[in-house]
Amino acid sequence: MRKTFIALAAGLLLAACAEKAPERGALISGEATGFNPQDSIVVLLLKWSGPNGKVVQMDTLRGGQFSFRLDSLADDADNYTVMFHSFNRDHIYGFRTVGYGPEIYLEPGVAVRLRGDGRYYENARIDSPVKDQKLRQRFVEKLSLADMMARQEVSAHRQQLLETAADQATWSQEKEDTLQAQKKRDLETINALKDKLSRQQLKLLETEEIGAYALRCIWGLALEASQGKKDYREGVVRAYERLTDEQKASWFGMMTQNYLNPVKTVSCGSPEPDYAYVDKNGNTVRISDFRGKWVLLDFWNRGCHNCHAAIPELGALSRELQEKLVVVSVNLDRASVWRKASEEFGITWTDWNDPKGASGGVRAYGTAGLPTFVLVSPDGVIKSIQAGYRTGSLREMVQSAQ
Repeated sequence: MRKTFIALAAGLLLAACAEKAPERGALISGEATGFNPQDSIVVLLLKWSGPNGKVVQMDTLRGGQFSFRLDSLADDADNYTVMFHSFNRDHIYGFRTVGYGPEIYLEPGVAVRLRGDGRYYENARIDSPVKDQKLRQRFVEKLSLADMMARQEVSAHRQQLLETAADQATWSQEKEDTLQAQKKRDLETINALKDKLSRQQLKLLETEEIGAYALRCIWGLALEASQGKKDYREGVVRAYERLTDEQKASWFGMMTQNYLNPVKTVSCGSPEPDYAYVDKNGNTVRISDFRGKWVLLDFWNRGCHNCHAAIPELGALSRELQEKLVVVSVNLDRASVWRKASEEFGITWTDWNDPKGASGGVRAYGTAGLPTFVLVSPDGVIKSIQAGYRTGSLREMVQSAQ
């Protein structure tokens, strides 16, 4: 009886001393096992808005434990997640990504707790009172754990290959060929496992209650259907029809609907499709507003590193060729993310947003990624389409067409 009383009193004392979540914010704590105790592991907390993740806090893993306190929740956050980095002074980047966490759904005043193996932290268990978190947990537990863990293993191996290659100053051709072949095999395996999991998701979406996580899944599957996985489309349509009116009106719901609508693609020599975009004042604007000048279209979003790399060259071209060339950056994020990102990266030239995001005008040009650049002649004809960026490529693009 005495032992029971002491244990109960100790439990009550611990509960009383436990940190409470802020009234308008949240408390996230976690336990991550499986890492080498000798490694220095840094835990990053990311806020996600649509496809964009931004680091908002950092902590160091101590005794396998970490925690984050958010005094308020971001208005533009869909969910949060954690990422583990192992620091190595000898590494060219200084760190190596060693684990990714699950989607964390928060509400004001809640405290959540994560537990799992750091190498497979996407499968971590989350104790949370938030309904969307419980729905995510139930949904994920019905997917193949073996397939999920295998995908995480191969993804980690491929990431390590990329980082190992970056560490080497010189490579023999044989070693380079071996590395490229392994990267290709890993990517093929990742894609095959991703396809298996996507088909499992489509099956579950026929019956499972649709919360925030399932809605995000529908959006992702609709994107894949628009980019070549056409046999996903029927299942996505069925899932979309199960959404509530509120879910259909959400950002993910609207993007899904846009992806389900076919878009006529154009090519070099075609007339520019002249889609409607929005400027900083909320006005509807079009590329045809600049007839008589060359136009360099730049489609980008906040989470695209190559998009950021192109900004200095875009700025230089906008200044040097302002008499005959208009540089137009079209951001594909939500308006709130776009405005912050434009200020952060110093975009001073023509700066627009596509309310339809990546499901809008950029699809017409047939590229699968960002950044996408399109050069339009003074009479409105597409002269060049370029996906991706390397230093000097935009200047070459403009000079070769004029």
